[in-house]
Amino acid sequence: MTPADTIGIEYDPVRITGRFSRLEGNQSSIWDRLLAATVGSSSDVSVAHETLEVPWPQALTIIRDYGSRSQQEALNFRFRPFGEAQARIATFANEVKRANASRDSLNVLMDRDEINGSLEALGFTLRTLKPFQLRDVERLLSLPHGANFSVPGAGKTTVTFALHLLTRKPGQHFFVIGPRAAFPAWKTIIGECIAPEAPLEVREPFTVLEGRPDHIDRQLRSGATRFLISYDLMLRNGDTLANYFARQPVHLVLDEAHRMKAGLNSQRGAYLLNVSGLPSRRDILTGTPMPQSAEDLAAQLAFLWPGQGLDLQISRGVAPREVLGNLYVRTTKSELGIPKAFRHFRQVDMAPGHTALYGIVRNETLRQLSGVVAAGNLADIARARRSVMRLLQLSTNPILALQGLSDGLATSDSGVVELVLEEGPSTKMRAVADHARELAREGRKVVIWTIFTNTLLDMERMLADLNPVTLFGAVPNGDDTDSDTREGRLRRFHEDESCMCMIANPAAAGEGISLHMVCHDAIYLDRSYVSTHYLQSIDRIHRLGLPPGTETNIYIYQTKAPAGLGSIDYSVNRRLSTKIRALQQLLNDEDLHEVALDEENAADPVNLDVDLQDVIDLLDELEGRAPVSQDEDD
Repeated sequence: MTPADTIGIEYDPVRITGRFSRLEGNQSSIWDRLLAATVGSSSDVSVAHETLEVPWPQALTIIRDYGSRSQQEALNFRFRPFGEAQARIATFANEVKRANASRDSLNVLMDRDEINGSLEALGFTLRTLKPFQLRDVERLLSLPHGANFSVPGAGKTTVTFALHLLTRKPGQHFFVIGPRAAFPAWKTIIGECIAPEAPLEVREPFTVLEGRPDHIDRQLRSGATRFLISYDLMLRNGDTLANYFARQPVHLVLDEAHRMKAGLNSQRGAYLLNVSGLPSRRDILTGTPMPQSAEDLAAQLAFLWPGQGLDLQISRGVAPREVLGNLYVRTTKSELGIPKAFRHFRQVDMAPGHTALYGIVRNETLRQLSGVVAAGNLADIARARRSVMRLLQLSTNPILALQGLSDGLATSDSGVVELVLEEGPSTKMRAVADHARELAREGRKVVIWTIFTNTLLDMERMLADLNPVTLFGAVPNGDDTDSDTREGRLRRFHEDESCMCMIANPAAAGEGISLHMVCHDAIYLDRSYVSTHYLQSIDRIHRLGLPPGTETNIYIYQTKAPAGLGSIDYSVNRRLSTKIRALQQLLNDEDLHEVALDEENAADPVNLDVDLQDVIDLLDELEGRAPVSQDEDD
């Protein structure tokens, strides 16, 4: 019998890689198989004489694919791990076994009475876990790593902090990566849950990591054990954090984990995937794990369970629900006992000049999109994406859209341009302003959502009489006594009785803020194709803690387009419905079913009094191309 080849495996803690080496024999096809499976798959793969070096998560994938006894016997080789690789592979094998078993059924390690008793003994007495929170803690304790996909307001922060206290090992740190908007919830969780007489290590506050890499490294070595850092600062301190994760047992939490959904196609995702094998426990938190498609879930699962192939199953089209099984928890709004929100769709006709300009831009966008679909060129896709955003902007704010159009149209003596400028703010913007004033007269504060900063600023000027506050990306975090900060503006909206309106960008303000105690009406001036922005912005006013008997209203304004021209607002409507429906099927959430159903049943915003030929005639008239009538000749 031919002796088996031997493939050595080593772990490099500095580069966070696995190194495969051909130690004995060259009769088996295994080495060629390893090369074929890895070379070209990543820029981090390195091949030298008789050695192959790959990122550690990829090394785990290789071990999973070829490391079973039957595979090694069939291919006549054996893996031989050395040093730290041996312990890491043993941990990985145990996690694969537990994950596979847990997908079908969970083995409860601590019941709910034991959870309450253990938390109370630690000083977790100022807040009592609600039944659905106890259930989620119980389930997450049964997993080595967990995903919490509960709706905003369900207490994901509280559940995760309780989970940390119950799973904490001696010397283990607690490290949270998230958007800055989420920091206040983490910074206040200690005082809201832990009694003053609790042990000092339980009462330890979070240290917010800021500054240069050398300063952050000193903070990490200071003796503190609980840390917060933003995703952006994480990237700027990647080496410092990787060294920290490698030397220190860490419970790592990704808050708003969908921000890494692009995986290897983004710096943020690539970094997190590379270090995913280092923390001793990993948890991801997000209410919208699939904002665009099932692929968004793949990178998050690869981070949570590196090397186990769950992400590959998603990429191959396996239903996300089938891939996940019981590997996540989800608390729905119906479980929170929150009354359903009422969604109202309101369609608004365009003014004549707006209609004509929309027709021009629509035709150019259609031409570009047709070319992209045919060619599939990435540069064309980027240009087409800009065209789509311009059409979205135009459907709401034609004057603003003019500034981004070609110089030929924007600076010529075009009758279309003149008429658009003469018409002023769009009929939709005026309708939303009138609606906000109507609510204000009834004593009801309102939040207006728009995806474009300049449109937001235009609405701020239009609604100056309501003393509005604005929240968008350029508004900095800071002290709530400073009116120029995010916190100061939120405080004014809550406390100033003359401030009846907040105008916000959902990408900047859709996370980490609560408006439900003072505001129960939201108006969407426009929406993007990103379901996360829509769903999470709704949750700012529709969440746990609503006063009894409160009615929450969501108003979605859509621009009506002439028949045959097509409404981009309706396109957004359809795509959001599809994405929310996919999320509903993954999470088995009846509340998401209601949201998707409302989108599906919304009327098509089409102006049946005007058709495509009417638009063509209007353009001819405005541009002086219309035929002269016999009466005018006379």
